[in-house]
Amino acid sequence: MNSCNTTWISTVTGTGTTWTFSVVKAILSHHRLNVLPKTVYKSEEDYFKVYKESALLDCNSDNYYVLQCHAALALYLIQARCKVITNVRNPYDNCASHYEFMKCEVGRAITNAKHIPLLINHYSKLDQEQKFLLRYEDIDEKPVDLIQRIAEFLGFPIDGVIAEALAYKYSRDNVKKMIANNEKALHTKVLAGEQVSNAEVVVTAGIDRVGSFDTETGYQSHHISERKTGEWRSAFSQTEIPRIIEALAETAEKLGYKSETV
Repeated sequence: MNSCNTTWISTVTGTGTTWTFSVVKAILSHHRLNVLPKTVYKSEEDYFKVYKESALLDCNSDNYYVLQCHAALALYLIQARCKVITNVRNPYDNCASHYEFMKCEVGRAITNAKHIPLLINHYSKLDQEQKFLLRYEDIDEKPVDLIQRIAEFLGFPIDGVIAEALAYKYSRDNVKKMIANNEKALHTKVLAGEQVSNAEVVVTAGIDRVGSFDTETGYQSHHISERKTGEWRSAFSQTEIPRIIEALAETAEKLGYKSETV
């Protein structure tokens, strides 16, 4: 019996957190585990509460917790029954993703990208079987292989047919369709004067933006960019690009990506 009952998706924002979260839950559900919590929370504080009040005390081998946060977990909390998945992404692409989604200042987006190697280094202290480093580019380039490697890491392997089905379900195009359908349903309710539950919407703090929220996965409006990997420059002005290149050159090299300095 697998002794682990909790997997944390602990990442920097804009590195594929929601895809990873959704795929892990789907893998475990395929093995007929009771995946908890049933609610997809919008606040990481709620996941911390579930861990402390439920997962730590749960001895039912049929229950498995999938939790997520954008923070470095205290390593002493990650006991023998915990695993961690953290993601790595080209910091230039991450900077653009965070900048577009959060509508923040360039400096804040740069700082977000610089956190990626810090989080990876934090979890480097864990035993190999407790940590999984997910390369963001693999989500688009070789999702089936990635999903099978995640399943092996979790201790619940799946065959190629199941992995292909999950890769298709959570492909970029299908996630875009899901988000569009959620937005359409939300818009229809509002126009009809129907009551909209808090679970269906998400308000982005500091931006005054309201969007749809998928209660099964956590995907929300504006989650998927139209840009492709490597097209990060299109998110910024020509005057901002040199600043970003210089600021993230060292971070890129630390993560194994090419610095874009001339």
